[in-house]
Amino acid sequence: MSNQRTFVTSDLHFGHANIMKFCPVTRARYNGDVEFMNESMVQEWNALVSPEDVVYILGDVAFLPAQKAVNYLHRLNGSKILIEGNHDRKLLNDKSFRQCFDEVTAYKRLMYQDTLIIMSHYPFLEWDQMHRGSLHFFGHVHGGTTGQEQYRCMDVGMDATGAIVVDIQTAIDRIKDNAIRGHH
Repeated sequence: MSNQRTFVTSDLHFGHANIMKFCPVTRARYNGDVEFMNESMVQEWNALVSPEDVVYILGDVAFLPAQKAVNYLHRLNGSKILIEGNHDRKLLNDKSFRQCFDEVTAYKRLMYQDTLIIMSHYPFLEWDQMHRGSLHFFGHVHGGTTGQEQYRCMDVGMDATGAIVVDIQTAIDRIKDNAIRGHH
């Protein structure tokens, strides 16, 4: 039996000093110090994620030159799958950054146990199989409202959850009983 766990997260923003101003509640613990934030995030991640675990990162990994981003990514435990965000595009042109991930895609359709999860960086108004109860995980909005909070969708970004990563089953359990959104 495998001890592998699966996590989700989004909008890490390594190296982005202004994210502490944009998201003062969740980033206050970093005391306005970007280097302290970066190092703390590595420690927080590795306290939760083991080397055999898998983490789906739903975009916006870093605001750094590619090699500096790579240095942080190499220090993070687990296999990483990137669902690319708007701030990842330039970094993904760098081969060493791209190679930090087992997979890079703009959209992910994942069957986790018996649950269909649609993952993207951006929140969707409608997503595949939503009318049949599928879930939608996204980032980008840093905990802002989408007008869809009553449905089976969730911002899994660290500024929405307050945690560097969230166990995927915890995220599923948080929204699986929400309303199913019809598409007609």
